[in-house]
Amino acid sequence: MITTITLNPSIDRTLEIERLVVGGMNRVKTKIDHPSGKGINVSRMLNSLGQPTRALAFVGGDSGRWVVNALKAEGIELDCVPVEGDTRTNLKIWAVAEGQGTEVNEPGPAVNQDELDLLLSRVRLEACKWDWVVISGSMLPGTPPDFYATLVTLAKSQGAKVALDASGGALQEGLKALPDLIKPNQVEATELLGWEPRDEAGAIRAVRELMERGISYVLLTLGKDGAFVGHSGQIWQAIAPKVPVKSTVGCGDSTIAGMLHGLRQGVSLEEAIGWAMACGAATATTWGTEPPELDGVKGVLPQVKISRRD
Repeated sequence: MITTITLNPSIDRTLEIERLVVGGMNRVKTKIDHPSGKGINVSRMLNSLGQPTRALAFVGGDSGRWVVNALKAEGIELDCVPVEGDTRTNLKIWAVAEGQGTEVNEPGPAVNQDELDLLLSRVRLEACKWDWVVISGSMLPGTPPDFYATLVTLAKSQGAKVALDASGGALQEGLKALPDLIKPNQVEATELLGWEPRDEAGAIRAVRELMERGISYVLLTLGKDGAFVGHSGQIWQAIAPKVPVKSTVGCGDSTIAGMLHGLRQGVSLEEAIGWAMACGAATATTWGTEPPELDGVKGVLPQVKISRRD
């Protein structure tokens, strides 16, 4: 079982417009709502792959109940930790003419210590049943900066392997607990290392430095330019296939899902990287944060190019 933890879930409302006019009128062509938040996106992709998954998240208010019901309709169990405020709604604006997305994200409701302790008790009780747990996304207001590190340590103590996908201080602190897998993008890698990996040589150096910190799997994603993956002192470069892009939201989450899907199946690391790249690319072809179907992933899987770079 692969479980995901999402401290700050959301309803993602994707609006399609022809061209983004800042300071002017923008008319919506289409609108679609999806249950979201980074961990929930991972669970939805895993579900599309046929991989057993469960989601654990803070939820509150009518919007939180909508997320629960939407995931239930997809066959995904959401273990809810109730909070007083309302689960947030985020806007994702896709401008067709520019081929670019603009995101407007709410901060989410504040959380108190009792609510944090309840989530920790769920992890303490259940983590022994998990193969992997994905801890990802932003933290709610009121969450201690080292809370991801606490979650990583707790899950690992129960025998679960941990994937961490965060940014800023949450990632910096979480890294101290030595998660098994991290998925920084270029900006996040720069924050961690204090220098920017601007080219292939820089990407290889960045992956190597992060592995040297004690991280077993380093998945450095570079958007349309693919990724560099490090494990056991070895480094691979993966080039993603070119696809018609409808939305890039959730592509990184699908990439983690594909990687863990492969690792849990026991395939070679090269094959797992292929699944990661294929899931990310296929997600870019769907509207909003809708995960692609398994056939869509399999359709681009043969187009992924992987080579050793160490």
